[in-house]
Amino acid sequence: DGVMTEVHPRPDEAWSDAEQQLTPDQFAELLGQLVLRQPTTDDEAFLENLEHLRHQIDDIDDELMNLLCMRMQLAERIGAYKKRNNISILQPERWGEILEKAIVKGKVKGLSEEFVAVMLKAIHEESINHQARVMNEEVIGE
Repeated sequence: DGVMTEVHPRPDEAWSDAEQQLTPDQFAELLGQLVLRQPTTDDEAFLENLEHLRHQIDDIDDELMNLLCMRMQLAERIGAYKKRNNISILQPERWGEILEKAIVKGKVKGLSEEFVAVMLKAIHEESINHQARVMNEEVIGE
């Protein structure tokens, strides 16, 4: 980690690009705004509270995994249903609706559009993979 800066008392006279120069006053202001943080601490109360919060995150991560597993099981059931009815896996209209609704809900809850889209695309791709496995399985008796 580090910071690389160019400081010149008269940026317009600098040999390199004047727009990337800081004056000494600007540099002093920049240094005054820097916050150096420690990687860790010996403060027992802080560490105990941090561990408690991390445990809550671990619990939520476990719940997320369980919910994703349940979602994939439903995707497999949908895949079997589509297979029996000779319907393609990808339903573009449905996917568009899902993504649009999720982005709106995510924004309301303080999540960025980019995060929601990336997360949901990964989940959707995995759902398609689960449906494809079901679609490509040999049906007993065929």
